[in-house]
Amino acid sequence: MKWLTKPDKQSITPIYQQIKESVLGAIENGKLVNGENIPSINKICNEFELAPGTIIRAYEELREMGIISSKQGKGYFISNTRYQKKTRVFLLFDRMNAYKEILYDEILSGLKPDIEVEVFFHHYDIKRFEKLIKSNLGKYSYYAVMPHFNQDVSRIVSKIPEKKLIILDKSVSEMKGKYASIFQDFENDIYNGLVSQKEKIKKYDQIVFSSSAGPFQFVPEGCLKGFQKFCLENEIPFKMVKKLDQETIQIKTIYLLYSDTELINLLKEIEIRNWIPGRDIGIISYDDTPIKEILAGGISVLSTDFKNMGAVVASFINGAPFEHYSNPSQFILRNSL
Repeated sequence: MKWLTKPDKQSITPIYQQIKESVLGAIENGKLVNGENIPSINKICNEFELAPGTIIRAYEELREMGIISSKQGKGYFISNTRYQKKTRVFLLFDRMNAYKEILYDEILSGLKPDIEVEVFFHHYDIKRFEKLIKSNLGKYSYYAVMPHFNQDVSRIVSKIPEKKLIILDKSVSEMKGKYASIFQDFENDIYNGLVSQKEKIKKYDQIVFSSSAGPFQFVPEGCLKGFQKFCLENEIPFKMVKKLDQETIQIKTIYLLYSDTELINLLKEIEIRNWIPGRDIGIISYDDTPIKEILAGGISVLSTDFKNMGAVVASFINGAPFEHYSNPSQFILRNSL
């Protein structure tokens, strides 16, 4: 019974599913062949201290797939090692928000109809990130992972086989190999976006970048570097703050905001002061969402193309050759600048 992995009772994957996947994995690896007996329900229950109903459900699903059969006096045995393995995708996001919904919907709409996707969230907790990956190894056909951390996670991500790994949104520069990736070039994207609007930006006295994100948003170091590089090269007065102080908001200043909460608070404050975005004050938001097209007459944004990112991820899962892509980004000019 060496092929049967000990069930992890702390895992979010049900025990019966773990048993079922152990059998399928052993068949795929050639450890179980046609006609070979597998342990009885009682033996597995006693070995791992499990309830009989758990094993019964696993075996019943395997029987319905035509993988195992039972015969009086012989017990359970492998009756078919040729089966159509369903494509299952492990999708690991940091958290769900408006632009992740765009990305998620595009991935789903681009996939073949028989492909299953299960979504997990790490909430910027690197221990949870590692646990989710480790506890789900070997259970999915593909692993699409969003490594939103300003630290090296290559040790964790490299546990996933290259032929199954898709890294999305942020590259893992320390990793080499033939895995797939579609990522933002944060430093160059923000730099080039600001350069494209240099003349409009220079009409203001200064630009303030608030990197406030709170515990549930990720601010890449590349964004800060690209912003600072643009301002220094073009001799534009700037400030970098971790949180915007509403009381210190100044006229003829551009505010580049990472947090949508800060964006809303800023709009409330300038309404109180009767300022007009794009005339008295400039506003640039990071990451586009549909509501920013109409909010306050239109908010200018620096944003990657999340629809394209989702389409590329779906193409990898559908069988396209694995490659590394830098996702296109743009500055979308609206009335707030």
